[in-house]
Amino acid sequence: MATGVVRLDSDLKRKKWMREGLVQKASTSFWTPLTGNSKDSIVYQENNENSGSGHTVVFDFDGNLSGKARKGKETAFGTGEQKKKFSDKITVERYRLVADNGDTFDGVDIGDLTINQHSDSRSKLGDLFVRFKDQALFDTAQGNIVTQDSGIQPASHVIDGGTTFNFNTLVDIEKTLKTSNGYTTGAIRRPLAPYSTMKGDNGKYGTEPVWMFVIDSAMANMLRKDVAGYQTIMKDSDIRGQNNRNIAGVFGRIGRLLIVEADHFFGETGGTSGGWGFNDSEIEMCGLRQYDGANAASAVWTGQEGFDYASTNLHSRGLIMGQGAIQLAFGKQPDYKYQASEDFGIKSESACEFWMEARKTNLLAENDKYKQAKISGLDYGVVAFDVQVQS
Repeated sequence: MATGVVRLDSDLKRKKWMREGLVQKASTSFWTPLTGNSKDSIVYQENNENSGSGHTVVFDFDGNLSGKARKGKETAFGTGEQKKKFSDKITVERYRLVADNGDTFDGVDIGDLTINQHSDSRSKLGDLFVRFKDQALFDTAQGNIVTQDSGIQPASHVIDGGTTFNFNTLVDIEKTLKTSNGYTTGAIRRPLAPYSTMKGDNGKYGTEPVWMFVIDSAMANMLRKDVAGYQTIMKDSDIRGQNNRNIAGVFGRIGRLLIVEADHFFGETGGTSGGWGFNDSEIEMCGLRQYDGANAASAVWTGQEGFDYASTNLHSRGLIMGQGAIQLAFGKQPDYKYQASEDFGIKSESACEFWMEARKTNLLAENDKYKQAKISGLDYGVVAFDVQVQS
């Protein structure tokens, strides 16, 4: 590396060099701060470098005991509750992002990767990789992605806000999350495990758990226009000045909901309805999608042919998330590949190759299930919130 050259025959150096480029671009990612290697994080990432295309990465979850106590001289031995165990697994697939280098590599020794020229390809591929990964997570959470293991994963639990999104809506959402009463779609379930945004001195998560509520700009616009509720409460509760949320334009925490505004998706996606794969989208800007139609299952989503921002049936889908909402699996670590044309190397292309897959956590009960506070066979950490933003 000291010579400024990464040789094609050095597999380890090339992967390390590509990984450094991805780290440099990670600061632009919406999801990176929410990603960790345990189910305490919103995005639970597992890496298995031995997994290539078609191999599985396994996620393990434990459950709490729920058995009854034995009173007095009742026989206790033999009545012990079996410890509940849940698991999920993802089959990773190979993906490649490719850049046409054109004639910019003229005069380069084709046998070497010269940093001052290939670094431009690495930078652009790293940026595209971050957008690809982020959009994969947005689409996964919104319930649009067709997975290899179980096909499309539509939202198991949806709160329908109708045409209203105001301060009272936030209060009602909290009630539904806590009591499981108020879901438009989905049966009774365990409340989402709140996500802690900070850690204490001992390295463990702090004591202020929240549910992350990701909204788009259309929903943010509706909330900011809520004069009687949101505007009045924020005006009176926040300190006047630049930190006042009406002036600063940020939402922050309201009750147990940590409200974050995400960007909109810009790009093109194949198909007119139903789900799609990670490789079906050309991603210009990553973010949340809206849908045009009466219901999400048969609607046309942002980027698909026929989607119309001027539709009178335009909906936004926000995401309420807790711990372990999404599983992100990586197999072999990202690698930088380079190939010159057969025409004496006058042209070349570079690629970022990686093995990954993502899906909403949907647990399989390995032994016993819970009777009411259910966590298996449903979206473990994601609840969708739909609101009609144009009528």
